[in-house]
Amino acid sequence: MRILVLIAIGLLLYFIIGNYLRRQKVERQNDAVSAEKMVRCHHCGLHILEQEAIASQGEFYCSQEHLEAEQNKS
Repeated sequence: MRILVLIAIGLLLYFIIGNYLRRQKVERQNDAVSAEKMVRCHHCGLHILEQEAIASQGEFYCSQEHLEAEQNKS
């Protein structure tokens, strides 16, 4: 009888801890989804953070040189 109680307690702890760990994993994945937006450089195709990109006429560039190169190309 004592062994059955210990097994029941062990299973209960297993399910509680497993549920807790699963919830933590989902929360970490949700944090990753809310990551910052990435944009593609119109000149070279490099993906960079939108806040670090240089925007001009609806296009994004990774550097001032690439912006100038595109403007000189036109």
